[in-house]
Amino acid sequence: MVLLPASIFSVLLWLLQPVPATGNPCCSFPCQNNGVCLTTGPSTYICDCSNLEFYGDYCQHPTLMKRVKSWLRPSSDTLHYLLVEPRLKWLWDLVNYVRPLHDFFMGTIYVMRADIIDSPPLYHSSHEYPNLETVFNLTVYSRILPPVPRECPTPMGVKGPKELPDIDLLIKKFFTRKKFLPDPIGSNVLFTFFAQHFTHMFFKTDFKGGPDAQWGGHGVDVSNIYGGDKETENRLRLFSGGKLKMQIMNGEEYPMTVAETGVKMTYPEYVKEEYQLAVGHPFFGLLPGLLVYSTIWMREHNRVCDILAAAHPEWDDERLFQTARLVILGEHELCGV
Repeated sequence: MVLLPASIFSVLLWLLQPVPATGNPCCSFPCQNNGVCLTTGPSTYICDCSNLEFYGDYCQHPTLMKRVKSWLRPSSDTLHYLLVEPRLKWLWDLVNYVRPLHDFFMGTIYVMRADIIDSPPLYHSSHEYPNLETVFNLTVYSRILPPVPRECPTPMGVKGPKELPDIDLLIKKFFTRKKFLPDPIGSNVLFTFFAQHFTHMFFKTDFKGGPDAQWGGHGVDVSNIYGGDKETENRLRLFSGGKLKMQIMNGEEYPMTVAETGVKMTYPEYVKEEYQLAVGHPFFGLLPGLLVYSTIWMREHNRVCDILAAAHPEWDDERLFQTARLVILGEHELCGV
């Protein structure tokens, strides 16, 4: 066997090494399990595994405690299957029937679902790296995945097309249906409308200020029913019996029109003025399902006022209104859960 001199052997090893890719090495997202990629030069990097239950050059190895947890706790996919599988309804009916079991499973599932998302989040759209702004971000916008560095060769990092397809084309291709497709777990569009109606009480983006700006608080405040400011609230109120203004159409209660209340609403141009109903959120005029839920909650407010007035005839309009609104907030919380 011929032995190579040490100098020649070193040169061969250098030649056999892979040529480092040009540009930001974090463009390939080499770190696993939420590890943070940190560049240490033009073509080198390290994966920061701090506060993770993983270690290794790429945060690829689970710790012993993580392995134990994985054995004892079902995966996210398994948990989702257990929660939505119709054939297991009998199991959850039993759990809901036994109060201690219900409380235990409800708390456990909440924690497991919440653990999927970092809180506070690591990333912010304005920066490509963890920073303090994410901790004090009070908007409804955040990031789960790290942003793609600006100097990457493609919008997805190192793979994929140089330009992403037009968003309108994607919507047409993936969301336009030619025939009815039933939901696999038996839900319907009313559920999505309820979710949208609910979340718009804290989705308060100030579009003039950008996605980082909000025009109000980010809590459950039922502003989607009573308006985002005192002026809108007063325009919706009847100031009698604590109730909201309603009109009778075909024997049923509906909100008053925009012309009658002066409430600012956004409606498509083809909607006639006499059909433009005034509700708590200006956006709700764009989708019929949101108007449906607004009408339901306004009717419910007035129904609660009737009950309160019968139980407390000495209460004035203001107390009836404020107490009914508090009840509606509680009902919102219950329905949201």
